[in-house]
Amino acid sequence: MFSPHCCGFYSFTGMIFMSFVYAMLSTQPFLVAGIDDVEEARTSALGALITFGALFVACVFLIYRNKNAEVREYDAAADDYNRLNIDLKKNYGEQKIYGSVATDSY
Repeated sequence: MFSPHCCGFYSFTGMIFMSFVYAMLSTQPFLVAGIDDVEEARTSALGALITFGALFVACVFLIYRNKNAEVREYDAAADDYNRLNIDLKKNYGEQKIYGSVATDSY
């Protein structure tokens, strides 16, 4: 799952790019090759710009909301309940034999 920081950076970059595309389609559409309907392309660029802006606002909201939280989002539980510790405690002291080599190293 992506963090709001990553998503916010992506949406901010998208806003900058789409603002350049919208400005280019508004002022000099003849420089953009392969567009049949300039008005439709301009409308689509503006819609994408607004979508990236709304996503950026949502990410900023999530960043500020999580900033005031008492527990970090990625904080692990107590050490006794860590998945690695459970597996190590369960298999501790067992002698494993892999093929013809009787050592614990892989």
